[in-house]
Amino acid sequence: MPLVVTLVARLLETMFVIGSIGSVAVLVLSAIDDLETLFGREESEHS
Repeated sequence: MPLVVTLVARLLETMFVIGSIGSVAVLVLSAIDDLETLFGREESEHS
């Protein structure tokens, strides 16, 4: 029984880490897109 609990805990830890990495990737890509939009608008307004 303790082996099953350990395996389930490891599985949940792995899923949590994968989800965290995915969330960070989405945040980084969103930030890059937002910065491109902001700087793109600034350049077109000053032209």
